[in-house]
Amino acid sequence: MSVAWLTAGDEGGLALCRGSMFTAGAIAAALALGALGAIAAPYELGAVLVIALVLLGTRLSLTVIRGLLLAALLLVPDVPSGESWGFMVHWSQGLTWSNFVIPALALPLLLGVALTGRRLTPRRWPGLARGCLMLLGWCLVSLLIASPDSGLSPSARATLWAHWVKLALFLWLGVVVAGGCRAEARGLRRVLWAALAVNAVVGLAQAVRWLPVFSPLGDSVAGLGVRASGLFYDANMYGVLSAWALLWLLHQEAGQHGARRMGYWLLALAAAGNLASAASRAGFLALAAGTVLLLWCREWRTATWVGLIIAALVVLAPARGWQRMLSAAQTVRADVDGAAHDSLTGGDATTSERLASMSQAWRQIRQHPFWGLGFGRALYLGVPAIEPGPVRPMETSPFEGAQDMPLTVLAETGPVGLLLFLAAVASSLRGLARHRAMGTASFDALPLLAGYAGLLAACFTIEALWNARLLMLVVVLTTLAVPPAPEAAV
Repeated sequence: MSVAWLTAGDEGGLALCRGSMFTAGAIAAALALGALGAIAAPYELGAVLVIALVLLGTRLSLTVIRGLLLAALLLVPDVPSGESWGFMVHWSQGLTWSNFVIPALALPLLLGVALTGRRLTPRRWPGLARGCLMLLGWCLVSLLIASPDSGLSPSARATLWAHWVKLALFLWLGVVVAGGCRAEARGLRRVLWAALAVNAVVGLAQAVRWLPVFSPLGDSVAGLGVRASGLFYDANMYGVLSAWALLWLLHQEAGQHGARRMGYWLLALAAAGNLASAASRAGFLALAAGTVLLLWCREWRTATWVGLIIAALVVLAPARGWQRMLSAAQTVRADVDGAAHDSLTGGDATTSERLASMSQAWRQIRQHPFWGLGFGRALYLGVPAIEPGPVRPMETSPFEGAQDMPLTVLAETGPVGLLLFLAAVASSLRGLARHRAMGTASFDALPLLAGYAGLLAACFTIEALWNARLLMLVVVLTTLAVPPAPEAAV
């Protein structure tokens, strides 16, 4: 790791960033201090560790801190902690460690940076981040409007506020990392490459049962088998990231030679294996959408390699993932035809639940057409179902989101929220029309935008951008893909 990258564009850390050994030690120390500060039981020890991180932030290069935050985002495992802090946690055995470690590492370090007078964010935020900030602002309005007559318990109210704060925090952290990423693209590429390699190894180890699977969707008792999720908690989110990584790696290997090219190929194959092991239909949908976009942009080489890898996976990978995709397609077709579709009639149970959730979302929208239910009411708490249909006969099942990002946003925040969401995600897609003019952009804009388009397609099956870690990463990667405006300099 070169000293030139570690100190690029930031003279404040030159006195200490004299060699890669110091930088590696500083990163290791910061990660250790952040983890200890997050889990330390004695408050005195936690306070000492926070102060140590603040002091470290005053001395480290902002470039190093940005790389460190990106590494923490991708490498801190989503292991459930068993602690809920009084919040309502449905999908996990307590909050995952990333909820503690990443803020405990980032906030003291960035406080140290701020104390030295260095600017943390660009004067003009990236388009996606600006749009998401406006959306979160409207979410706050919807939360305040729904609060007086909601009848929520103090724990439920705290849960909604905590989710809003977490999304806002990770959005801001994404802007901080993205603030200097164009000048530091080479270093961020190394961080991404290393993080992808670690996640690929962990994911493949999970697939062969050498490591435990973090995802609640990987419960073999439920009949779903092992679903690799790397260091992430949700197999669907990991499947989408694996698809994004595969598009980027296959596009990158064309410009490499010798051992470096072989390294890109090995990592691309590992990403493809993880995509298959995650058995995520959202991931396959993201890969298909990204490949179609590459074909539309006449990127024949990358699209051809993706097609060949998919064909190889069909032949070599376990049939479970492909059978689930075929079963899902049959279930959707049966729903369109008005036929019954459940696990007893050969349908796919999870697809049936998604279709039922979407149908229920429309009922909720008709009952709350303007303000919506209020941010997070369905997704994080659950609300009573309205006239449950025959697809989901359990009348006591609550409505817990549409498992469709646009529908969930519409149901919870109304048409204003949906318009803000669409405007936010459209901001980064404008770069597609001029992708060929971005030949000097950081590590090629087109595969990043193709992966982003794939993620947006996956949003029709998961609430992807309400995942805080994924939101932060999307802000960073889409900022790399969009040409900088003159006023965007830090």
